[in-house]
Amino acid sequence: MLFTHEYITNRIIRIKDISLTAMYLVIGDHTTALLDTGIGIGNVREYIRNEIGKEVDLLILTHGHLDHASGAILFKDIPVYLNELDRDLMNRHVFDILSHVTYTEDMYRRLNMVCPEYSQADILEGYDSCHTLPLEDGDAFDLGGITLEAIHTPGHTQGMTMILFKEERIILFGDACGVGVLLVEDCCSTVEVYRNTLIHVKSYEGEYDRIIRNHGTCESPLSLLQNVIDVCADILNGTDDHIPSSAPIATDYPVFMAKETLPGTQTRVDGKEGNIIYAANKIR
Repeated sequence: MLFTHEYITNRIIRIKDISLTAMYLVIGDHTTALLDTGIGIGNVREYIRNEIGKEVDLLILTHGHLDHASGAILFKDIPVYLNELDRDLMNRHVFDILSHVTYTEDMYRRLNMVCPEYSQADILEGYDSCHTLPLEDGDAFDLGGITLEAIHTPGHTQGMTMILFKEERIILFGDACGVGVLLVEDCCSTVEVYRNTLIHVKSYEGEYDRIIRNHGTCESPLSLLQNVIDVCADILNGTDDHIPSSAPIATDYPVFMAKETLPGTQTRVDGKEGNIIYAANKIR
């Protein structure tokens, strides 16, 4: 099975693809929005139509990485929103890569471990990000009974965007803040800039009671934000655990994990949730 889904509220459905990356379908009274499109293997639009009984009216991409934006081609006839700072990134990850079907062997191997049934015929062609509409900080989408607000959160990527589900009092942190935030590749901010981003997000703390994400458990405690801010401070002060780490993304610089985790897990040994994996050139 290429997709699964579960309701997390009456209006919000979490859909996972074969890479176990989550997308969120948000059902308003007059508009249905999809947040992210997954890895681009299989037709999630058909799945939503046939298994959930909904048509998608607009698409919002939280950022331009391969595992979040690769299904965008399926929605070329409706508005697709992306922060303009991630357009080049999306084209590197989605348009150039998928249009030529040049997944790395590691990507094939990882996906086959999750779902050996897919074939190259399931891989979608690329989508040129020049067709996206600009997504800016503070943009609001009234779907009818539920409003989505975009919060620009540079760090993991320059155009990274959190989404606040205002009436539901839920926030999608996505890849912007989580159990192992990657600040490694060229599109990432420094830890110093990222810390300022997270301090800005704190101004929204009174507007949500639940944090959801796109990977792993896809849920986090409210303490996550402050925990990751504290991790940033430790890195900047040189007091983090500074554990050498192998980066899932190629870089010419040494990479470190800020907080020690239990072997084979992302669980911190001190019991707190929230960590950063950063390259040596991404501190200040």
